[in-house]
Formats: sequence, C-alpha cells, structure tokens
Amino acid sequence: MNLPPQLLEHKTLMISLLLLARHIAEALKVDLDAPVAEICRAVGASRPSVYEQMARVLTRIKDLAGIGPGRPAASGEGSPKTNETSLSLTVEVLSYLLKHPGSVLPQRGRTWYSPAFQRFILTAKDRWQGSLEAFAEAARIPLDTLRDWLQLDRAQTIPEPQPKQLPAVPVDASQLVHSIAAEWQRWDGPTRPFLAHAARLFHISPAQTRRVLIILGLISPRRRRPFRHRGETHALCPGTMLVTDGKRVDVELTGSGQLIHLNWQAMVDQTTACDTAAVVTSEESAAGVAEAYRLSLVTLGGVVPEALLHDNKPCYDDASLQQSIRDWGTTMIPATLARPENKAVIEGAFGLFEQRVGTIRLDDSNRDSLILSAVEEALRAYTAATNSVPRIELDGSSRIHVLQNYCPSLEQQQRDLAFLANLKADHQSSLRWQNPPDPTALDLLNRVFERLDILASDPNGSLRRYLARYHPTAIRRAAAIVSAKLKRRAINTRWAHRYLAKVIQSQQDELDLEHAAQELLHLRRIQNQSWTRHEEREHQTLLSELDDPELLAFALAENAAHGGIPVQSAFWADKLLALLESARHPATAVIKHLVRLYEAPHQKRLALIDLITAHQQAIA
Repeated sequence: MNLPPQLLEHKTLMISLLLLARHIAEALKVDLDAPVAEICRAVGASRPSVYEQMARVLTRIKDLAGIGPGRPAASGEGSPKTNETSLSLTVEVLSYLLKHPGSVLPQRGRTWYSPAFQRFILTAKDRWQGSLEAFAEAARIPLDTLRDWLQLDRAQTIPEPQPKQLPAVPVDASQLVHSIAAEWQRWDGPTRPFLAHAARLFHISPAQTRRVLIILGLISPRRRRPFRHRGETHALCPGTMLVTDGKRVDVELTGSGQLIHLNWQAMVDQTTACDTAAVVTSEESAAGVAEAYRLSLVTLGGVVPEALLHDNKPCYDDASLQQSIRDWGTTMIPATLARPENKAVIEGAFGLFEQRVGTIRLDDSNRDSLILSAVEEALRAYTAATNSVPRIELDGSSRIHVLQNYCPSLEQQQRDLAFLANLKADHQSSLRWQNPPDPTALDLLNRVFERLDILASDPNGSLRRYLARYHPTAIRRAAAIVSAKLKRRAINTRWAHRYLAKVIQSQQDELDLEHAAQELLHLRRIQNQSWTRHEEREHQTLLSELDDPELLAFALAENAAHGGIPVQSAFWADKLLALLESARHPATAVIKHLVRLYEAPHQKRLALIDLITAHQQAIA
C-alpha cells in the first residue's frame, strides 16, 4: 500500500509502531514475515476484516501524526459555535423525553424507541449541519441505530403502528381516572411498561392501572384460557398423530329396493381434525386401513406421522398391517378400552355425518339415473353440512334452523314488499346511468392503468368509463395506494384493477367527507358558532409558543392528521394552508414530516399530502 509522506516523516511515531507490532506478534505467537493469509489462519481472523481494520487504524495514525508537540487538546473540544449547537440539540432531545414519557425504553438489554421519537430525531437531522457522528453523540443515539433509521427513512420501509386510541373518560369519573387517562395520552411507549410507570406515579398496583384502561376501552381484556376437563385429549403438533376408525354407511338403492352397508375408513389428524384420507370398503378391514394410511402420507406431503391411534377391533391386530406401518416409522397405539373419548376427534365427525347426511340414496334403475343420483347425493351432503353449521351472526343457530323456524310479523312483510318494489323500480330506472363520465377523470384513468400496467385487464375500457364518474382527486389518491402495494407485492397484479376500483370508491367517500367538513367550517364562520372554540385557543397558543415557521407548520400538520371530528381536521388543514401560502414556506419539509407521522391514520396523511401538493401547484 502507498503510505502518506507525512507519516514517513514522523520517524519517532513510525519506530514506536514497529516496536508495538513486535510485542503484539510475540503475544499472538505469529511471524511478522509470514503472508497475511497464513497469519489470519493462525489466529482465526478474516482477511477482509483485517484490511478494513487496517484502513481505520491508518486514519487514526494520520490524525495522531498531525498533532504537534505539546499537550494534546482535551477530548470533545471544538469551536464555541459547534459546542453550543451540540448542547442545544442535547437539551432539545432531553426536553422531548420529559414531555413524552415512554419514548425511549430499555427492553432485555436493548433500547426501544417510539415512532414519534424516531421522527423527531430524523427531523432534527434534516436541520443539522455537522457530521453524522457529532449528531449521534449530541442526540444520545447510537451511531449504528441512527444509520439504520436513515436507511429505513430513505426506503420508506418503517412499519406503521396502529393509531393510538384517545380515552373517553366519563364526566363523573374520579380524579385518579382522569390522571391515568391524561398520562396515557402523554405516553409514547408500549402498554406493559406504562402499567409499571403509572403504578409508580400514582402509588397504585399495575393490576389497578390495567383495570382502569380496560374500563376506558383503551386496551382489551386478556383472553382467558378455556377450561380443560381432567383427562381431556392432549393436543400435539399438527401431523404428529393420526386417528383412524371405521363407520358404517347405509346406502339405499331406490331402483331395486335394496339396503346395503359399506364401511367408511376415516383417518384424521388429531390436532387439526383435518381428514387426511377417506376409503370406502365393503367392511372394516386391514386392507382399508393400509390404503387410508397410504393416502394420508400423500395428503401430508410425505411427512410420516409419529403415531396412529386406533380402536381395539381385530383387523388392527393384523401382523402384515402392523409391520407395514412400522416400516414407515409410525407407532400404532390402541385406544383405551370402553373409552371413546380417546378418539373424540373422529367420533364427533361420525356423529355430525349422521345428523347432516344420514342414509345415502342412489337410483340404480339404469346407469344414467345412478350417475345423476350419485351427484345429487354428493351435493346434498355438501349443502347439508353447510346449512347445519352454527353461525355466530345468527346467534349460534344454523341457517336451516333460522329458515325453517322464522315467523315474520305483518309489519316486517310490508316493509320487505315496499323495499322490493323500490329496488325493482330503481334497477329499471332509465336515469340510473345517465351521468356521463368526466373526460378529465377518464384521461387520468387511462394514464393510471397504463402506469400500473393493468390495461390488459380492461381491454374495452368499460371499467375506466365507469370509474370516470368519480372525482380525479379520489382516483389520484387510490392510484398512489395501489401503486405502493404493487411495488411491495401486497396484491396480485391479476386482480389489481378490481382492487383499484374498490379503493377509488372508498377514497371518494373520504373526499365527500372532507368536502362536507369544509362546508361545515364555512357555515360555522358565517353563523359564528363555537364548534372549534377549543381549536382556536390551541391555535393561538401555538402561535405564541412557536417562533420557527417550520415547527409551527409541523404542529399544524400533526393536528390536522390527528383531528377527531371532520370539522377539527378541516380547521387545522385550513390553518396549515394559510401558513404555507402567507410565509411562502416550502412544503417539502411538511410533506416529509407527514410521511414519517406513522401513528396517524394513513388515509388522513395521504389526503393532507394531496391537499398540500394541489395547493402548492395552485399558488405557483
């Protein structure tokens, strides 16, 4: 390598390095004249890492060679302006941590940072003029952690947390409940550390804090473990144990009047109750069990189960059957005598079969009728199983039970008839589709379909003409959402056009709500009502506390993104646009801040970014 001339001129330093290298070689028991690869093998080091460390050492030696004789400068000393900037940043970070408890928490030897704190640090880094190392030291952030944040911020791959739910405290609640709710609003960390934090702050137990949060609806109660009866079947890993048994199936041949009996050799997974095989034989036999086991291996993808649970019928004692299953590595386990609970997973399936399907009836008069009746019975079995399942939306009743036992009142029947009459008139109305597509929206949709590469999904343009009835703003927002999901492969390109149509419809609803909010805000000003009295006071407070236009714009953007009712969001958005227009402040920093505002609702952030972009284009 080429050494810098200033190093060779510093002969005292170079000789001291040679002396140090000799001592290191003696300690490591290596030969300095040996090749680098041999030395690395002797001490178990990586040669690329060695060259990387050598470059770092050389940088430090350059700094050391540049220091003249005399007492070295104290560590951390610099220009007064640099020290003042670093100290100001440190104070700003500590003040943020005091105002937002829970932003930085130690967890199992590591440190957890809230998304809001990460956004605060990244925003401060945008204004920093010095080196990255100096910023990390002043902000009290590990350098590697800061580099990871910057990389994720450039790639915009920081995961979005769920928006924090604001507490709705009853008016007659105690002062302690109000204090816990107020502290929860300030808290930026996870829930579990907050329980300990509130317990220390208010001198109560973590369980009491958790109970208050549950009552306020801020967290959900723990799911209790379901009660397990003594002796209940132990659930294994899926695919570990199969259960098999035979079930007599009655088949009535309606053509000849015969009633025959067949055997259904079932085999299911003990944990998931998934049917791995179903074999029909004339009677329960070892051959049927072997065939069901072979088909189960196919269903499991070649994974061999550890055990096969069966009852105590003689066919399972067949020596050839046991030997063939042992050869695969599966142990056959007989069930406990007179205890069908051992095979509850399969006994329950047999009981449901009797309730839902029962006797199979086939017409054997001729070949065509036999085929037709077989298909009809298969469909009857499927629909019977679907209709007989208890449904949550029907309060535990099955579809067939509700259908057969429901008795509507006269008023309900009249309402249904009126609805059907209106529905028929609406569907047959000639005015239903007279609204022509908007040419501007249609041109935008053509470009969107081309940009998303989904033109092939709408070859005749009928979908685009239908979607052109929506506002271009809704189309633009929906296109941005679908494009982002396509880039990270969150949706299938084959169905992207359908997903785009649904997103456009939902964005149109959001846009209508925003317009309604703006109208409400306008009417409030005309009628001089106090719908936003609290927001007016908070706005005056922000104007008095924040002298920096950029920080003021950030605060207005956060309030607009977190606004509760639509009128509040419209109020803050109106103030933000007025600030950007009056101060001619660049909107790039505000948009970047909204992108990093991960805890705010995604729809509101996207709407604000679109609103700011359109406003900047209008005043340009």
